[in-house]
Amino acid sequence: METLYFDLLQFLYHFALVILVGGALVLGAAVAPALFATARSRAEAGTTFGGVLARFDALAIFAVVLLVVTSALKVGFEVTGVPEPRLVARWGLLLVLALATLYSSGWANPVARTIRRETAGFDDLPQGSPARVEFARLHERSRRAMSLAVIVGLLALFLS
Repeated sequence: METLYFDLLQFLYHFALVILVGGALVLGAAVAPALFATARSRAEAGTTFGGVLARFDALAIFAVVLLVVTSALKVGFEVTGVPEPRLVARWGLLLVLALATLYSSGWANPVARTIRRETAGFDDLPQGSPARVEFARLHERSRRAMSLAVIVGLLALFLS
């Protein structure tokens, strides 16, 4: 029974990493470029991608919770004395992954979507308008946080 329990924890842990790393890679490397290249306008692509990203954000936050829970439950199996450096490194990477994802999916993306949704004629505003500047700042920070999450997620996966 212990083996089945640990196998289930491992599966859920890796499933959460797949959602976070794979999902971000697919969105950033495939969905966004294809959508912005084929949509009738940048505004249409932005609105569509915003909807896709909103769904991913909810899934990403769920995956972070799942990652934290499974990692905590696995400690009893993985630590029998002093934790190995590899395990400590993985925990550090998972912490960075969780923080970067929570920043991007839990704060920056929702705030940017709110700015876009609540600013009348957002797509027609000049580039230097306060709403567009704030949106661009949040978008860039979120993109960097997601990139960081992918990198540290891959490293954590390697150390798993």
